[in-house]
Amino acid sequence: MSTAKREEPGRRTRRDYRRKRLPKSELSLDWAKANVDLTERKKKMLEILAQRRLLTIEQLEYFHPDFGHQSQSQLLLRRDINKLYEVYLVDKALKKPIIQWDGTVKKTMVISMGELGSQYAGWAKHHQRIKHRDGQVVLPATAHHILRIHDMEIQTRELMKEMGVEVKAWAYECGNRILKHSNGLNPDVFCMLYDQSNGKHYTLFLEYDTGKDDYGRRKKFPNLTKKIDRYREVKGWKDWYERPISSASENKFPHIFFVTEEPKRFPELPKILESRGLDHTVCLQQDYLSQLEKFIQGMRS
Repeated sequence: MSTAKREEPGRRTRRDYRRKRLPKSELSLDWAKANVDLTERKKKMLEILAQRRLLTIEQLEYFHPDFGHQSQSQLLLRRDINKLYEVYLVDKALKKPIIQWDGTVKKTMVISMGELGSQYAGWAKHHQRIKHRDGQVVLPATAHHILRIHDMEIQTRELMKEMGVEVKAWAYECGNRILKHSNGLNPDVFCMLYDQSNGKHYTLFLEYDTGKDDYGRRKKFPNLTKKIDRYREVKGWKDWYERPISSASENKFPHIFFVTEEPKRFPELPKILESRGLDHTVCLQQDYLSQLEKFIQGMRS
């Protein structure tokens, strides 16, 4: 009598989650929609990926309103990711070592838009962020920078909850949506905060620096200085102050947070920002939350 374990009806194994094979000519968004139940939950996943480009599964779980508050949250999320992966709506990389906010390293899943996901988002061109090279799944060189910005958003939201401040807006790569200035400035993040203790709004531009730009320099940072000069141009741009964002904010031009992993940015980089007349905070990554708390307390006083 056979003792082989029988699979439960409808239960899928990891081997089942492989991409469907079909000619390139048949690969279309209509085909994908016909081959997957694109529920509101899955649509929300695609919208989050469209906004943030690249995410770990833990980050996606945090940002998605349907996950994170149930015992099998990540199990359900992985199932949805696998179904979207099968039909090219998302790309994924498994067991990638990712540096966490506290400096530890965790092997985890990383997700981005797939070819048909880009079509779903209405993008004219698909940018493949997760690639295959020599039989290995490879993340882009910018992955650490992108994922750290999303970590910074999570850290900000959690601290603001504790302080009674609501994050009204968090716009990643906000140049074309928020600024629209001819100099092409594209801050990593624009953030608007609403302080429930006094009914005031505060605005921030945030830059996350891994230390790779102007690497090895201690006194002159040509690339960073060019970006800082663009900030100065926008601060002197009268059109900015005619916008509702500026008129509603306690600080009419956003405070600039420059958060870095590189100690060699000190003391020269703060001096450059100071010389341009920009309200700013330059801090190491591990000091970001304490400096953000200090900023809020300063605005309240």
